[in-house]
Amino acid sequence: MNNNYIEFKKKRELGDILTDTFAFVRQNGKSLLSVLLKTSGIAFVLLLSASAYYTYSSANLFDPVSIGRGEMFNSGMIIIAVFAMLVTLLIFYTLLFGTVLHYIKNYIDNKGNVNQEAVVQGVKKDFGNIIGLGTLSGLITFFGFMLCVIPGIYLYVPMSLVFSILIFRNTSISDAINDSFLLVKNEWWITFATFFVIAIIIGIISMVFSIPAVIYTFIKTFTAASEGSLSDPSAMVDWVFIALNTLSSAAQYILYIITAISTAFIYYNLNERKHSTGALEQIDSLGKSE
Repeated sequence: MNNNYIEFKKKRELGDILTDTFAFVRQNGKSLLSVLLKTSGIAFVLLLSASAYYTYSSANLFDPVSIGRGEMFNSGMIIIAVFAMLVTLLIFYTLLFGTVLHYIKNYIDNKGNVNQEAVVQGVKKDFGNIIGLGTLSGLITFFGFMLCVIPGIYLYVPMSLVFSILIFRNTSISDAINDSFLLVKNEWWITFATFFVIAIIIGIISMVFSIPAVIYTFIKTFTAASEGSLSDPSAMVDWVFIALNTLSSAAQYILYIITAISTAFIYYNLNERKHSTGALEQIDSLGKSE
C-alpha cells in the first residue's frame, strides 16, 4: 500500500471532503495530468480552439455596423461557434470526468499504486457510455432549468453523481441515473451545500487566472475612451484579448479536475451513509487476516 494512501470509502464531513480533495490533487496531480493528456488532450485542444473561435465570432454582437445592417447572424459564424463550443465542451467534460474517476477507481483497487495504462483502457472501454451519460444527464439538467430554475438546481445534484455511479458500480446509463436519485435521497441539502462551496472555491481560483484579460480590457477601454474611439466595442476583441481569454478559459477547464475528484469523495461519503460498504470491507479484511 502507498504510505500516503487516502481512503475514499468512509464517511466525511464537508471540511474533510475539501481537505482530502486538495490532498489528493497534491499527491497525484502529476500522474493524473499525464493520464489526462493521453485520454483528453486532443479534446482539450479542440475545446480551446472552439473557445477562441467563439470569442472572435462574438465580436459582431457588439459591432454597431453589423447591428445596424442586421448582419450579426447572417454569416452563421456565431451559431457555428456556439455549436462547436457545446460539442467540444461535452466531449472534454465527459472524458475528463471519466479519466479522473477511472484513475480513482484504480487508485482504490491498488491501494494508491495506479496503473496508468489500465486507466486509459478503462476510459476507452467506457467511452460510449460516458458520452451517452454526459449527453443525457446534461439534457435532463438543461430542461430542468428551462422549466424553472428550482427544478434545474434540484436535478443538478443527482446528475453530478451519475459518472461516479457508472464507473464505480459499473452500471448501465439508466441505472446510473436512477441510482443517483436514490443516493441523494434524504441527503440532498448537504450534498448541494458541498457542491456549492466547492463551486465558490473553484470560482475564486478561476478569477485569479482571468486577471490578465481583465487588466488588458481595462487598459484598452481606457485608451479607446481617451482617443474617442469607444463607439465601436467590437474593436476591443483583438488577437491579444482572444489569447488572454482563451488562456483564462483553459485554466477554468483544467479546474474541472478538482470538481471531478470532489465528486468521487461526495459519492463515497453518501454511499457509506447509505450502505456502509467501506466499513463492511474493512471488517471482512480484518476477519481474513486473523
